[in-house]
Amino acid sequence: MRTLPTLIVGATLISAPALADWHFRGTPNQWNAAAMTQITTTHYQTCQSFLQGDATGGPRFKIDRYGDWQESYPADDYTVAGDQSYRIDFYTDSQTIITTPVTSCDSQSLAQNFAALHFRGTPNQWAAEAMTLVDNNTWSLLVHFDGQTSQRFKFDLTGDWSQNYGDNQNDGVLDASGDDIYTQINGEYLVTVNDQTLNYTLTPVTPCTSDCPPLPTLGAQYQPDKTTFAIWSPDHSDVTVTVNGTAYPLGKVSDANGYTDIYQVDVSGDLHLAEYTFKINGIPVRDPYGKMAKPGTGDSEAINIVMDMSRTAPDGGWAERPALVNREDAVIYEVHVRDFTIDASAGVSADKRGKYLGMVESGTRYNGLKTGIDHLVDLGITHVQLLPVYDFATCDGLPDSDPCYNWGYDPRNYNVPEERYSQVPTDYEARASEFKTMVNEFHKAGIRVIMDVVYNHTYAKEMFENISNSYYTPTDLSGTGNSIDADLPMVSRMIQDSLAYWVDEYGIDGFRFDLIGIFSYQEVEKWGRALNQQFPDRNLLLYGEPWNGYASDPKEAQRVRYGTTHHMVQEHVGVFNGAYREALKGSNDDTRTGYMFNNLDSADAGWSIYDGMRGSAYDPNDSRNSTWFRNFAADPEQSINYISAHDNFGLWDKVYLSLSGNVVQNSSHQILSLTPPASLDYAKRVVNFGMGMVLTSQGIGFVHAGDEFLRTKTDNEQMSDPDAWNFGAHGGTHNTYNAPDSFNSIKWQRRADNAATYDYFKALIALRRNHAGLRMTSNQDIASYLTVSRPAESGGQLVTGLITYPQDTHNLFVVYNSGSNQTISLPAGDWTLVADASGARQQTGLSGSVVVEGTAVTVFTQAR
Repeated sequence: MRTLPTLIVGATLISAPALADWHFRGTPNQWNAAAMTQITTTHYQTCQSFLQGDATGGPRFKIDRYGDWQESYPADDYTVAGDQSYRIDFYTDSQTIITTPVTSCDSQSLAQNFAALHFRGTPNQWAAEAMTLVDNNTWSLLVHFDGQTSQRFKFDLTGDWSQNYGDNQNDGVLDASGDDIYTQINGEYLVTVNDQTLNYTLTPVTPCTSDCPPLPTLGAQYQPDKTTFAIWSPDHSDVTVTVNGTAYPLGKVSDANGYTDIYQVDVSGDLHLAEYTFKINGIPVRDPYGKMAKPGTGDSEAINIVMDMSRTAPDGGWAERPALVNREDAVIYEVHVRDFTIDASAGVSADKRGKYLGMVESGTRYNGLKTGIDHLVDLGITHVQLLPVYDFATCDGLPDSDPCYNWGYDPRNYNVPEERYSQVPTDYEARASEFKTMVNEFHKAGIRVIMDVVYNHTYAKEMFENISNSYYTPTDLSGTGNSIDADLPMVSRMIQDSLAYWVDEYGIDGFRFDLIGIFSYQEVEKWGRALNQQFPDRNLLLYGEPWNGYASDPKEAQRVRYGTTHHMVQEHVGVFNGAYREALKGSNDDTRTGYMFNNLDSADAGWSIYDGMRGSAYDPNDSRNSTWFRNFAADPEQSINYISAHDNFGLWDKVYLSLSGNVVQNSSHQILSLTPPASLDYAKRVVNFGMGMVLTSQGIGFVHAGDEFLRTKTDNEQMSDPDAWNFGAHGGTHNTYNAPDSFNSIKWQRRADNAATYDYFKALIALRRNHAGLRMTSNQDIASYLTVSRPAESGGQLVTGLITYPQDTHNLFVVYNSGSNQTISLPAGDWTLVADASGARQQTGLSGSVVVEGTAVTVFTQAR
């Protein structure tokens, strides 16, 4: 395993060596300290002749960092054969030792045909890394391979590509200007090249198996006897950390494991729950890798907490994670922690309302109807997507008595659970344990957990600017004034490490990325690849918004867009299908309508619905392909199908407003006047129609919390009052990010008031989960087993799909009808009606011509 070299500091401040000299100590030299020869920054070498050992054992040795036994490797003596000379190579960044038998250790000139040789490839970002001449005509280098997709390398003589070698035949023999050498190996390998025969080899190095140094990371890495503090500081060398009031200087350490410009120090003692603050040039800065933060310490103090995370296990220990065979099997439910249970109607215990543990309190009811987690189990969703639950800036440190509210899209500490949702925010062990218990209880209930993450910007530049302005993009891409620049390797690595931390430590099952469109798809590929390699059995869901904050981006062509999504298919990264959403409902923030309102114009006369039913499948030969062309998914899992989410008008508010008369809005989309719909029956039918299409289309279905029982985010549900739609200068029902509970809280009486809508959602989710044909796992299968038709005579009003997926027990015939009732012909054979405008049905023995309702999804099945 790879680790960062450390500087050792005791309980009081002491002077540490500026740079370690590495020493050989063993039986050949009576265990005296003999300085090794430095080959590169991280590579040291010596040659030693061993006899038969000493009075206490056979021939053996250790590598001693300072020559005083303060730090030495390996933990147990390294044994070798007697009466033999060895060249010993030691790599400081991984504490790897390689012994190579040689004829003698007498000084001699080594034969060589190459003046120099460099390794270049994906493991080192194609940098020219010098290899070492270690024997006659033999060059070597220790390389850490990570097994990434398309991992490859070449050899370069001069470091400028003018003379390079690859392998055309993949036969282990180099060819001048040859092809890239591909490999799927993972771990430490000694790469060797013979410059006479041109043979090359990759030899695995036995990894550490006992008393191994911890994997490197930044932040505060706790051990019982010491804590390692490390931070990236590319611009400044004046770096300190104040721990419990005492300041310690950090020293720069060798680059390792992809980390560069790292300053680090060890502070001895058991520091669990100790307060610490990094300072750069004397200015306090937040720890970007911090695991816990003191509430209310804001910008100026930046106080983080050392955590022994082993003390924060969930109540009862971790349960088994719910199975997820294919990502397309997912049905996602988006919800805000406070919204879900803060209203008394949720039936949650008073001390848990709006809290992590309120999310998973079982047995809660409203007038006998299930609420909370029991409601989600009953509804049948597979994943809950939580609006931001990391530490955000708004409401920082405020007591529960303060009604401060925010969605949380203002990050301050990416790796810290938000204190507003903890019952004991200053009991740091308990806060972490509450979060884990929430995840664990969801898992016990058969529900996976997705985090909404906002790596695209911070609350303000104060988060990172005093560390380095390199964190931020020159152009404001997020519309917040502080967009994160993931094209910088160490910034990208921070995001990757944060994602892995949440999966590893808190059991998170996936991530929804806010404005993933500000990132280059190549960086997102790296994150997905790293996560899926580190957690290959998790089937993580990774998806985001493929747009930015209305910015003009000089790197537009390389950003995550519909047109670049297919590049990320191997990494299992998808995006929200906004094109399908808008074809279904029309605009997000006004009264313009789409296909589910029987408006064919906005749905491209039904063709966009035709494509949406097919999962917006990408065709590389389609001449229409472009940045925003709607057919983008190289695999159906890449299309997240939805109508509404936390932002813009909610589903019921959108339908209600679009069917109202005399609607007047200002430039901020606030409602100045309206005439309510005369009847809500048609409006409810439109809701079912829209969600019916989402849940019967290929891809992954997504539901926003409360849509299943017509949740409204108007003030105290006074939908007929224009004033109830508005909050603040730029807020309102279309964007309630900081509106009070009267707007945002879920009022569970709506579950009783709109039971028919709830039953429809539940029935369609069950239908989807019961039929593999509605969730095919490849574009090839969709092309083979789904025949979508848009009859010309209907002008786009009708779109039908015949599904003959062999992994399903039934054929399916799905009909979308935007308009009045229509008579259609069923495919050959007998069919059973299983769903219509009202939800689940069971009418058998149908064949030939049947009537399908308008403004409805109708589904027929045929047993095989």
